[in-house]
Amino acid sequence: MSGTISNGLSALLAAQRALQTTSNNIANANTEGFVRQRVDFTENPSSPIGGFTIGSGVSVGSISRIYDQFLTDNLRTATSLEQRADAFNDFAARINTVLGNPDTGVNTAVQRFFNQVEAVGRDPTSAAQRNQLLLEGENLAERLQQIDSQLGGINNEINSRLGLAAGTINTLAGQIADLNGQITAAGSSAASDLLDRRDLALKQLGAQINITTIRQNDGSVNVLVGSGQSLVLGTDSARLAVVQDQYDSSRMQLAISTNGGPLQDISGKVSGGTVGGLLSFRNDVLDSSRRDLGLLAIGLGDTFNAQHHAGVDLAGNMGGDFFFIGSPVVSGSTGNTGTATASAAITDVSALAGRDYELRFNGSAWSVIDNTTHSPVTATGSGTGADPLLFAGLSFSVSGTAAAGDRFMVRPVANAADDFRVMLTEPAAIAAAAPVTARIAAGNASQATVAPPVVADVTDPKLRTPATIRFVTPTSYVVFTGGGADLVGPLAYTSGADISFAGWTAQVNGAPAAGDEFLVEPTPGGSGDNSNALALASVSQRGFFANGTQSVIDLGADIVATVGSTANRASNDILIQQSLREQSEIDLENLSGVNLDEEAANMLRYQDAYMAASKVVSIADGLFQNLLQIVGR
Repeated sequence: MSGTISNGLSALLAAQRALQTTSNNIANANTEGFVRQRVDFTENPSSPIGGFTIGSGVSVGSISRIYDQFLTDNLRTATSLEQRADAFNDFAARINTVLGNPDTGVNTAVQRFFNQVEAVGRDPTSAAQRNQLLLEGENLAERLQQIDSQLGGINNEINSRLGLAAGTINTLAGQIADLNGQITAAGSSAASDLLDRRDLALKQLGAQINITTIRQNDGSVNVLVGSGQSLVLGTDSARLAVVQDQYDSSRMQLAISTNGGPLQDISGKVSGGTVGGLLSFRNDVLDSSRRDLGLLAIGLGDTFNAQHHAGVDLAGNMGGDFFFIGSPVVSGSTGNTGTATASAAITDVSALAGRDYELRFNGSAWSVIDNTTHSPVTATGSGTGADPLLFAGLSFSVSGTAAAGDRFMVRPVANAADDFRVMLTEPAAIAAAAPVTARIAAGNASQATVAPPVVADVTDPKLRTPATIRFVTPTSYVVFTGGGADLVGPLAYTSGADISFAGWTAQVNGAPAAGDEFLVEPTPGGSGDNSNALALASVSQRGFFANGTQSVIDLGADIVATVGSTANRASNDILIQQSLREQSEIDLENLSGVNLDEEAANMLRYQDAYMAASKVVSIADGLFQNLLQIVGR
């Protein structure tokens, strides 16, 4: 009887454990990170009786997690990539709204300004049109400043989000290190809930930053971030923090400290999770958009100013700067040990690109690195005030003593949009007229004509000195200022050929007679001439950037198109990453998730087993009691 009772009791206990395990599965069906558990039964060793062996019941061999490491890692990676795409997409959509808005975007403001320049060209003496041009210029400057401020606000938000993410990562890393300790202490009997909690913490950590896990023989998990920096080693966790960029205090970088050591910048080595999305957006979209906006401001201001200098205002004075444009920003690294200070200036706006440049001193010479592509940039000069370093439309010079390893960052267009503003205060100061005009002298014998002169050099000191083109013969001419001074010629004449003198170029057309004269004179004040206004209006369409192949309007359109294309790709990418994460989740759920129908069936099965085992015990007990009664008679 004892064997039957023992078998029944072992079956009863096994069924009870199975019911407890199944009920725990059902209870945690909606618990995030829970891994379904299963009871593994083991047949007890049989006992020999006479010439036979009779079974000795059952025992619970283990309660195992239905778990697959590869599926778990795959879901964590998919989650990390989805969170990266989500953060990138969120900010890409926002910057697209800022730059691409058809009513308030940069292209609209530029186009409205040049439309008003054309209006001045149609009525150059109108005070109302001139005043409106100043207002449109101020509106353009204000819009550029507002957009730059909005982009700066996005940069500040990214700084804050990086700080919050660093705090979350530190909390999760601490939890994982603590769970490592508990799991290691428990050894092979570590509770399933500890393993579940650690896997969930790893998944949540992967959503913040891309990680690599290395499982140890003692059951602990080491966690690496970036390009292999240790975040969790056994029961020890490192600390992440945000630190100021070595060149720009308004820009925060992610850094790691291990065992209380110095913080090490890892921003360039993080590619996944929310942090990876934030850093990727800032580096690939936000920074380039701000630089392009600054390049647009400098290019527009420089080309418009240059043309404005080539005209005269209503008072007959040569035009001055219409717009103010800023200077390059030069920042020394916080790690510099020398006493050098540096400055930079723009030497050729048309050669500028939307780039930042890092200058490195090796102890004897400077080298220039493109901060976007990290490739070397060709430069000439030694970097002294007398022999500045020349590269990419810039000059760079150092005063003081630089130490080997010192670095400087040159940002040519960093503050250009914010600095951009209108310099003129009076509508009459708009230089809409050409500085010189040409006319036919009275008494000319021929029907030859003269075209309006084009200014080639506004700096020529004799540009506005009255000059005469006199034909000595029908095929030769001389040019001179009043009284015969500064005589040039005689020169051979061809109809329509350039005649250049004192910074201007004109053309005489037709067959002049000997003695014919054509006069080039300063444009008087109050002139209704619109030559320079028309030239100013054409500035928006002239090839200027990218070696003369891209105009101001083209650059503005490219900024909007690039950001729009990026936002569209980001929107598609988040859908793809969501789909991949959902499939990874389904794959893991099919293996490790709780199926309530299956668990309900198991409950019934184990209930039947429990009842049957109870019946075995009851029958065995009854037989035993009967036997005792028989023996006791």
